[in-house]
Amino acid sequence: AMQSLGRRMMVVSLALVVRRCAPFCRVMSSRPRDPRILAAFREEPNFVVPAEAPVEPPPVPQKNRPPTLPAGKFRPKQSLGQNYLSDQNYASKIANSVVDSSAAGRTVVELGPGLGALTRVLLPKFSKMVAVEIDERAVKLLKERYPSLSVLHSDVLEIDYTKLSELRGGRLNVVGNLPFYITSQILFTLADHCDAVERAVVTMQLEVAQRLVAKPRTKDYGILSVVFQLYAKPQLLFQIPNTAFYPQPKVTSALVAMTFPRNRPPFPVDPRKLRLVVTTAFRQRRKMLRQSLKAILNGKTLPDAWATKRPEELTPPEFLSLTGIIFGFRDLDKLNIKDYFADSGKPIWRSSGKQRTVVQTTRDATIFNTLTTSTTADADADGAAALDEEHEEEDHGGVSAPPPPPLGNDEQKKN
Repeated sequence: AMQSLGRRMMVVSLALVVRRCAPFCRVMSSRPRDPRILAAFREEPNFVVPAEAPVEPPPVPQKNRPPTLPAGKFRPKQSLGQNYLSDQNYASKIANSVVDSSAAGRTVVELGPGLGALTRVLLPKFSKMVAVEIDERAVKLLKERYPSLSVLHSDVLEIDYTKLSELRGGRLNVVGNLPFYITSQILFTLADHCDAVERAVVTMQLEVAQRLVAKPRTKDYGILSVVFQLYAKPQLLFQIPNTAFYPQPKVTSALVAMTFPRNRPPFPVDPRKLRLVVTTAFRQRRKMLRQSLKAILNGKTLPDAWATKRPEELTPPEFLSLTGIIFGFRDLDKLNIKDYFADSGKPIWRSSGKQRTVVQTTRDATIFNTLTTSTTADADADGAAALDEEHEEEDHGGVSAPPPPPLGNDEQKKN
């Protein structure tokens, strides 16, 4: 009886299992059979398995890579501070930060295009833009790759941006990847031509960018902070890692936008005297003004409210007031507007240089023949020495300085 009961239970269990597996079996039976498996079970040796259609791999999208160095033609020159932008994503971000409303971008000026990583993104937007390049090898390469581009073979420090603005029909929008070792000199050149420049979007060492936007009573606050917060509105847009350049520098870079206000009111003091006060004060930035400015006071005594302050405590507008206290204020009502604009483009903040012959390689050769500047050393010797020290400190930023640039500039060779 027990055995009979066990057999019945087994039968019932199997029936339940079959009932539950039936839907799965129907699905499996409805699936198409592989002819190779059927042939194996039917033992049909002459069965020919149909060839499968070859599957073509999906097309590989071409990466939007920046231009590369032509093999065997040239290498980056350390003497020119060449670190080419090699990340096209950052090139696009930089180009998108450039704003220009002129016809076909006639007022866009790219400084140091190099291989054209930025140029290839800018040129479709601003077909009438101008590029300034000192390396003859890069000039030839740019002419081959971008025949429609106007390239000026010259030193960016010796371009008369005021005349260029007049020739292009409006205030300039400057963009470029600046060499570290002359960053400050280029910035001071733009400050001297502030009436001709609308906006500058440039890359530079992160430490220099932080000094441009630094506030008083901070370690980064210095000459660059005072000058460019008086002449412009600097803004640090974003940082750029060293891996975005070739060869890779040892420091991080940043993109800075500087907007120079249109119709900026004239300073109530002589800009040359302002330079003298600012540069002299920051030569001894942690000493009180009565001591740090002793060399230019000529026996005068500063008011107590100023005498005990330190240079790093003064805001940029306060330096204007300090200059007026020492050298006197200008009567703006009697200031001739021609005299005011006569200073535009003259070397106030940048180092002086001499005129240089420029090799022309564009259709606009007759236009660009007038763009080199002839400057004279009209700044005070003490102020010039202090500003040169600030250049060295801010450009190198603790990084070993490259060899002196072969720019034909007597003063820079001397330094």
